[in-house]
Order: sequence, then C-alpha cells, then structure tokens
Amino acid sequence: MTIHRFALAVLALGLFSLKVAAQEAAAPATAPAAEGAAAAPAAGAPAAGSEAAGETFRDPIIVQAYKTGVQLLADKKYKEAIAEFNKAIDPAPPGDPSFFEAQVGKGDALKALEDYQAAISAYSTAIQYAPQNVQALNGRGECNMELGAVDVAATDFSTALDIDPNNAQALSNYGHILVNFNRDPVSALRRLDDALAMNDKDARAYRDRGYAHVLLHEYDKAAADLQKAVQVDPTDYENYSTLASGLLLQDMYAPAVDALTKAIDNYKPKKKTDPEKFISGYLSRADARLKLAEKETDSAKAQTALEGVIADADAVLAIYPDRFPENGRAQFRKGRAERLLKRYPEAIDSFTDSIDSVSPGQDIEYMADAYMYRGICWFYIGEEQLARGDFEQASSTGSGYQDPRPYLWIGFTHHKQGDYREAITAYNQAIAKSPTLGLAYVNKGRAYMDLNEYKKAVECFNDAIRVEPSNGDNYYNTGYAYVQLKDPKKAESFLDLALQKKDPQPKMYRLMATIQRQLGNTQKAQQFEREADEAQSNQSAGPSTQPAAQPAQPASPPNQAAG
Repeated sequence: MTIHRFALAVLALGLFSLKVAAQEAAAPATAPAAEGAAAAPAAGAPAAGSEAAGETFRDPIIVQAYKTGVQLLADKKYKEAIAEFNKAIDPAPPGDPSFFEAQVGKGDALKALEDYQAAISAYSTAIQYAPQNVQALNGRGECNMELGAVDVAATDFSTALDIDPNNAQALSNYGHILVNFNRDPVSALRRLDDALAMNDKDARAYRDRGYAHVLLHEYDKAAADLQKAVQVDPTDYENYSTLASGLLLQDMYAPAVDALTKAIDNYKPKKKTDPEKFISGYLSRADARLKLAEKETDSAKAQTALEGVIADADAVLAIYPDRFPENGRAQFRKGRAERLLKRYPEAIDSFTDSIDSVSPGQDIEYMADAYMYRGICWFYIGEEQLARGDFEQASSTGSGYQDPRPYLWIGFTHHKQGDYREAITAYNQAIAKSPTLGLAYVNKGRAYMDLNEYKKAVECFNDAIRVEPSNGDNYYNTGYAYVQLKDPKKAESFLDLALQKKDPQPKMYRLMATIQRQLGNTQKAQQFEREADEAQSNQSAGPSTQPAAQPAQPASPPNQAAG
C-alpha cells in the first residue's frame, strides 16, 4: 500500500471510530449505537436487528475491540490490530456492521504486513455482507494488484467507482492500472485528473499522470507532473525513476543519469521482498551511461560514462554476486563497457560469467547479445575461429534467430581470413534477416572487390545506396568500383554525389582527383587534391570523436560501437 492510500484508509477508520463515540454519548450506556445500518445485539439484549425502546444496540465489548484495532492500525502495530479486530469479529454475527467493519480493518492490517492472500479473504468476507463497501473493494483490488492479478484488481476498482464515482482512492488506483498495465494513457488521464482534483497530495497519481503524458509524447506536461510528484514526496525513489524513464524516451541520457542517481540515493525498500539496494536503478543507470558513451563525441566524457557503467555493475555484484538473474545482467553490462574501452580479456571474462550464470533451460534477454559481444572481443584479439563459434551460437539463441548482426560478423571472420565466398554467403544471410542493413551490402560488395568481380561489387554498393541514400561512403564505394572498371565518367558522377553529402571525407576528394587526372582535367585534379589536404587538416584539428561505424577500407569490420 502506498503512503497516501494507507493514510486515507486510516483516516476513514478513524472517522468511523469518532462517529461511534458520538453515537455512544447519545445512546444508553449498555447499548452503543451502530454506524449506519442495523445494530448488533448487546450481551443479553434482543436479537440482531431487533429494537428495544426504539433503539438499536451494539455490544460495547465488540465496539471497544474494534476501536482499539483502529488505533493500533494507525500506530502501525499491525499484528496487535489484527488480534483486536478478531475480538470484534468472533462474537459479532455476520450481519452486524461490526463484523464487516472489523474485517476491513483486519484486511488493511494484513495488507500492511504483505499477507495479501489473507487480506483478500478478509476483504471478500466484508464485501459478501456489505457489497457497497468501497474501502473493502479498494483494499482487495490493491492486494490483487500486488499479486499480479491486474484484471481482477481493475474489476474491484471499477466496481468501487460505480458505487462512488468521486472516490479519489479508487480513481487513483484505476488510473494507475490504465497507464502502467493497459498502456491506455488517454483513459488514465481522465481518472487521474479527477483523483488529483480531490486529493492534490497524491504523489503516485502525479507520477502516473506524468507517465501518461510521456506515452503521449507530451513531454512538457510530463515534466511538470513528475516534478510535482517529487515536490509532494521528495523521498519516493519511484518519482525520480519515472522521470528518468521519460527522459530516456527522449534520448536525454545525461539528465536521465542524474534522475536515476537521485532515485538510487532516495531508495528505501517498500516491501519485505524488495532488495536492500535499488538494483534495477543501478542497471537502468548503467544502460543510460552506455547510451551516453555511444553518443558522446568527447572521448574523455565517453570513458567516464563507461567507467560509471562498470561501477554500477560492481554495485549490483557486491549485493548479488551469485544470484540469478541480477548477477548475469550486471556482468553483461560490465562486459559491454569493457569492450567499448577495448579491454577485451576483461570483457571476455565478464561475458563468460554472464552466460555461465544462466542454467540450462532458462531464458534471459541478454544471452544472444552476450555471445555476439564476446565474439567481437575474440575477433579483435585475432581469434577468428573462437569469434565465429560465438557468432554462430548467438544466431541460434533466443532473439538471435531474427538478428542479422551475428551473420554480419560471421562474414567479417571469413572475410578477414580471405574466404570471400563464405563471407558473401554470410552477408547474404544477414541481408535475408534485414533487407535494409546497409553494412551487409557494403561488405558483400567489398568481398566481390577482393575477388576482382567489380560489376557485382557495383550492384552491392548500389543496393547500399538504395537503403542508405544519405550515406556518402556508399557513393564513394560505387565510384571506386567504377574506377576499377576503367569507367571514369561514371566514377565521377558517383564521387560528385559523395562530395555533396554531409561531412565529405579526404579520401573522397583524393579519389575525385585521381578520376580527374584520368579524364585529363589536371587543374581540377589539383583543386581536389588541395581540398583533400584541407579536409584532412580540418579533420585532424577537430574534436576527438568515436570512429565511424562504417568500415573505412574494404573487408574491415565495424568499429567498437557497431553491433
């Protein structure tokens, strides 16, 4: 139960106890008046629901037990509260209001103790005798939500709203399900707007409404709601983690890392089964730092982000060095950072640990990638056979069945070993998995270049142009193939296209200079050579960046970030 909903439950029970006290003051001392409906009999009094001298009576012992239970519940003495509620339940007939009111209180106490099945039983008993009891419906729905029975919970919240359309707690609960489980942000917003109109201290409702706006790509509104959630409850880590989720959807990795850091710093277990530390927060921050490193153009900042990934993974491993799946997920992220830092032996060990953590028959989301990334590490230390074995394993594991990247890397291993036909076969398999994978067409063309089959190479490079028309390297490759075919006019056309694309490379100017010399245009050749030198100078003076994912020369694999 969240803090605000628990407070509402306690408040409702407290108000009832005050009402009972007021009625006791007006009723005979031996017969406390019931709240609302028919009265329970006092000891020696007429049967339940009967009248004596125009009054209905409740047993003072039952009433006192119930009131004591309410106070103990407010004091968070849940086991003692249950004992008092049982004292009220046992002697009270099922039709007595004390019977179902005490069942609701007992359910609230059991829910606070996370004994959800027992709480559901108590709430269900209350609902059996008081079908209109909204507090019992809310409580039972919350327990079912905790147990993962979301559809059953939604039915209880919907029923509660049919009885009381303005119940803030039921509106908040139903909105929570609509946005977090049904992914229906539009319907959720209607409930959450109404919930917050009646209770502007509901931090979770602000958080849920913010997430609904995120799903609708209304990021300004989302930010306002998530910041409001933080203001209402600055100690709730979920407010920060939800804010981070919205930032990640916008590819805002640096502020997402900051939000996740606050989530980790504010984390406190809400349930007995919650881990000591915010494990998913560390893993999410590691993922955000990996994205940040891959996008970062400053190599020093990229390295800092990657070192942060390793630190986050180590934080998880310090708590769960041997527990699956936390240890495997941490090792996988650690291996990815080590690979990007070119610490290949360490990365191989981390990926091996992540793979070994999975027992036979178990499935885990990272398995295919762990094999593939370990294969990349083997490739870069010159072990093509070991690399190819991992790539083949990746291609037959989980998500790897539909992933073109393992076949692309299998092609690289054959290509590096001079087995160009085998490389072409592997590239074709990658293309079959993803017909828009430009890099597979490029490297297939380069394999044909190495076989001196230039016309086939042109076809492949043109396929790359078709799927990636804004990539200047693709036009350069076709032009290069036409130079080998002794067709400088076609080569000139493609180099001209290459130079019109964003950030033309020195190699493009130099090849154009060669083509102009072949065409007898000496002055143009000299001009392109000067532009090549200028481009080279500007490139050397520019900021340090990650190498381009596109291979610079035929038959070379992509850089570290590729794959």
